[in-house]
Amino acid sequence: MKLNTMFPRKYATGADLNGQTVNVTIESLHVEKLSPHPGQPPMDRFVLYFKGKQKGVILSRTLAEQIASILQSDDTDQWINRTISLYPQQMNVAGKSRIAIRAKKAAQV
Repeated sequence: MKLNTMFPRKYATGADLNGQTVNVTIESLHVEKLSPHPGQPPMDRFVLYFKGKQKGVILSRTLAEQIASILQSDDTDQWINRTISLYPQQMNVAGKSRIAIRAKKAAQV
C-alpha cells in the first residue's frame, strides 16, 4: 500500500500531479491556520481551491506571483473562475528533493 493512501494529506503536493500538467479553474481562496513544523504555533496561510478538486494548494509567494502574471492581475479576487495549468517541478529544499507545484498559462484542451 502506498504511503499517500495510508496517510492522506489535506493539501495537494507536487507528487499529487503524477508528473502531469493539469488545467484547473480557481474556485476560492481561503486563509487557514497551518503549523509550519510540528511543535510550532499555527500561522495564517493562503490556500487555493479549484472546481471539482478535493484538495487545495497552499499558496507560496512564487506560485502566487506566477498566477498573478498568468492572469495579469495581482488582485486575487480577479482570479476566481479563471483557468490555469498546474505542473510539478523537481527542486531541492533544505538539501531534500521535493516536487513543487508551479503554474503556467492554461494548456489548450
